[in-house]
Amino acid sequence: MATPMKRAPARSGVVVTGIGAVSPAGLGRRALWDAVRTGRVTTGPVTRFDTSRHPSDRAGEIPSAALSQLDSLVPPHRSLAARFLAVAAAEAAHVAGLPDDGHRTGVFAGTVMATRPVLDHGITCAGLTPEGTDWAEPERLLDLLPQAVAFDGPAVQLASGCSVGGDAVACGAEAIADGEVDVAICGGAEELSQEVFAMFTTLRALAPDVARPFDADRLGMQPSEGAAAVILESAAHCAARGAVPLAVLLAHGAAADAYHLTRPRPTGDALVRAIGTCLADAGRSPQSVDWVCAHGTGTPASDGVEARAIASALGGPGRRRPAVSSLKGVLGHTQGAAGVLEAVVAVMALAAGHLPGNATLRDADPACEGLDLVPPSGRPASLATVLSLAFGLGGGVSALLLGAVGSDDAA
Repeated sequence: MATPMKRAPARSGVVVTGIGAVSPAGLGRRALWDAVRTGRVTTGPVTRFDTSRHPSDRAGEIPSAALSQLDSLVPPHRSLAARFLAVAAAEAAHVAGLPDDGHRTGVFAGTVMATRPVLDHGITCAGLTPEGTDWAEPERLLDLLPQAVAFDGPAVQLASGCSVGGDAVACGAEAIADGEVDVAICGGAEELSQEVFAMFTTLRALAPDVARPFDADRLGMQPSEGAAAVILESAAHCAARGAVPLAVLLAHGAAADAYHLTRPRPTGDALVRAIGTCLADAGRSPQSVDWVCAHGTGTPASDGVEARAIASALGGPGRRRPAVSSLKGVLGHTQGAAGVLEAVVAVMALAAGHLPGNATLRDADPACEGLDLVPPSGRPASLATVLSLAFGLGGGVSALLLGAVGSDDAA
């Protein structure tokens, strides 16, 4: 049975004031939005390690030109993920116009195994002896953040699987609602790893060409890397410093579906519950959701379950079919960064009035008949409320409900 986690009170007055990103599209939120809006696939052949023993050689790497730019933005570090996160957080803080004192500001960051490539490198170069191996040190993901953003509150690192980006945003929102902080820097980061490639090879989950979420002929996912950050503030704090909110975090929901390590429960129970939590806390109806930014990895088992769960939670007799897109055909699966990267895109979609499309979709899976799958080219739309979903191995699910500033539609 899926058990909802603790959540912030309804209408807790949390707003988004800053966003930042590092993705296979390049550095910055604008590069991310350009790729997603145009449907430009950013995955390709892996250059960082040997993939000859794997069924696929494709993944989403940060472009080499963007990696070169990191040197002018952040100090060297053994973990690329730590550098990605620092750059994304700095951009988000700049967009938000945060003061330099970091007063009552906390950090909430998530990852799956971001520093694992450090261990990969140690094993490859030095063998398996403890004396010669660089151990993966997860806590070092936050090493560079104090040089990128100012904060004097809690620094929390989460590792709850691929739903962790949404979980990090939820934790930041709860800290604000509880009065622990006024500002929360919420992020997620991941670095492409040989370990991840080997794991998904074992699971027979790697796509040979591109990921095709919700497609009848989908064959798997493509691992990827990157980082993203959103700045959350209490609405009162935002107003007091004269900042301009980009969006409102209306609610968040989470659930744990302890069904199977890699397969979701066929009923999608956890996802239905997480979506229901968001709607109930925000006082919104299913019909108020204008777009769903789905998890949609492109794996045969997961996408059909997600499609049916979304249709169950938001659709039904007399209701319009929910508009749904997955970004993973463009970006690959950025794992610990995915939930926050997709939240960044959701905020930008609200501002632009544009629904990103399912870029690699050719022939929709019949399981998606209850959904309005946005065509590859995307389409303009008047957006007031969007839902961003993420879930991971082991059954963790997170959902974020975001609203346009000034929207009070509770229909």
